[in-house]
Amino acid sequence: MTHPMLKGKIISLSGDSAIVQTEDGQSLNIKTGSLEGRANEGQDVAVIVVALGGEDAGRQELARHLLNELLKG
Repeated sequence: MTHPMLKGKIISLSGDSAIVQTEDGQSLNIKTGSLEGRANEGQDVAVIVVALGGEDAGRQELARHLLNELLKG
């Protein structure tokens, strides 16, 4: 499996919505309450997409990906 994250950047904040533009040019409208931490325009983010019922597998894959990134240094 490839890493489960879409990397992007918050390009706009309006009310309780954030527009995230992914590296491949997609735009996602996300409720700011769904974001961990404080959202700021220009902030890099990662979006994890997991099918319902596969949340545990998605978290495991994310943990594996993050560990690999940390070990790369």
